[in-house]
This record gives sequence, structure tokens and C-alpha cells, in this order.
Amino acid sequence: MEKLERYNEFAESLALLDDEEMRFEYILDLAKRHRNDPFPESWMRAEYQMHGCMSKVWIVDQIRENKHFFRGHSDAAIVNGLVAMMTESFSGLTGAELAELTLDHVRKLNLGALTTQRQVGMMAMLKHLQKLGARSPEALEGIGDDPRQSHA
Repeated sequence: MEKLERYNEFAESLALLDDEEMRFEYILDLAKRHRNDPFPESWMRAEYQMHGCMSKVWIVDQIRENKHFFRGHSDAAIVNGLVAMMTESFSGLTGAELAELTLDHVRKLNLGALTTQRQVGMMAMLKHLQKLGARSPEALEGIGDDPRQSHA
């Protein structure tokens, strides 16, 4: 799928890191960078919370021109890096394109340094993004409206 440019960048960067500790640092660096894109506190509500992860994770799906754009946040640093990786990787896809993704997309990221629990969480995150992508745009009206922008 040619629209996975950001995903491919992550996969290639992680493939170059042959040390598990370096991969862990890479994910933490993503989390630090992700902090510069503040996640509105008003989005930290139950309806945006993803289940299947030990940490709290919120993911908001905004649809523009039938494409899904995800924003996410976690209360745990390493998970916040993983959330950034997943939301950046798969934003901009249509619902049909999201449905074509497989668990091999998660495996290709080569995140063996993660605990089994976090790997399972990454797979759950992919399934969650696909579930969000399967909803109709009409059902999402008003969801994830950025409170920093006015809607006149």
C-alpha cells in the first residue's frame, strides 16, 4: 500500500537498529517528540479510551475527505511513543485501506524489545484503528473536534 510512507519510515528506522535497547530509546524519543503535539484534556474521555492496553490510551478519529486521521495519547511514556508510531503510520487511510492492514504490519516494526503485553497492546491498537475506520463518517460528526479551533 503506497500510502504507508510514514509507517515504512518507522519500519526502516527500526530495522537499522540492531540493538533492542536502541529500539527502546527510539520509541522513547518518539514519545518525547509527541509531547510537543498536545492532546487536549477534553479528549481524555471514556468514549475515546482504547481498551486492551494496561496503560490508559485515548485515540481520536477525525475524518476529512473520507480519510481517517488519528490523534492519540497515553499516560505511560513508552506507550505514548507506540501510540505516536501507530497513529502517524495509519493516519490518512480510508476505512477500506485500514481494513486491509494485518498483524504483519505490527510485526514488521520489529519491536521484539517490547514485553509480550506491549506487543499484544500494539496488535489491539491496530484492531482499534480498524474498528474506528469501519464507522461511517456521519456517526463521527463532532468527534475529535479540536477545542483549540473555533467552529463558526
